[in-house]
Amino acid sequence: MPAEPINETAVRQAVEQHGFAWHYRHHTESTNADVLRYQQQHQREVVAVSEAQSAGRGRRGRQWLSPFARNIYCTIGIAREIPASRQGLLSIVTGLALCQALQQSADTIVGLKWPNDLLVDGRKLGGILIESRPLGEASFYFAIGFGLNVYMSDKELAAIPQPATSLVQVAANEVDRTRVLITSINMVIRSIREFDHRAAPELIAEFARFDALHDRPIEVIAGDSRIRGINRGITSTGQLQLETEQGIEIHSAAEISLRAVPD
Repeated sequence: MPAEPINETAVRQAVEQHGFAWHYRHHTESTNADVLRYQQQHQREVVAVSEAQSAGRGRRGRQWLSPFARNIYCTIGIAREIPASRQGLLSIVTGLALCQALQQSADTIVGLKWPNDLLVDGRKLGGILIESRPLGEASFYFAIGFGLNVYMSDKELAAIPQPATSLVQVAANEVDRTRVLITSINMVIRSIREFDHRAAPELIAEFARFDALHDRPIEVIAGDSRIRGINRGITSTGQLQLETEQGIEIHSAAEISLRAVPD
């Protein structure tokens, strides 16, 4: 599939209908950095999209492979009043919104791996990175970044240091990158604006439906420490519940990563 930029006019119109500013580049270091810089300069909600990133990052500073005009690199800058203790749920809200968007725009069933990976058949299709900046008491500006593999070649996928896939390989229908992007932006903005942290039980139940590792053996990795147990879902604040022989342990997304282990 040849590299072809998105239909910028169509995406900009969709973004502006939500009242957001539009920030588009062919090349950038990071769309998250673009959004945080834009907010500092203009104090506005904004959607930043780039065709390629030279310093795209995942969680814990991991580099994100970003070839030109083949994937989706997008960050939504949005202001919300959400208690700091419940902000761990935002990656869950975003992940569920992207699952809906990909089913609608690419007829693809996607699962989630806590806290921020999108998977198809155990292979990574995309990821989420959320950063925040305080605006006032209980008010924050969130840079909600997501990357989706769309037209990655077998050679490009092989260069990723974990099992990965792309939409063109798993979608039931032909993939339109512009349509996927617009649908994803619409779904994420709507979900973040409607998010009510007091409705955590419903969110937890919904996440369990999409959790690719729910009730499965996993290994929690924190530095040199590795702990095995059963994934028992998330708490009302978005933390992982790991069942071990000693009982339920609670883990924060900022501290660990996890992987599936054979049953």
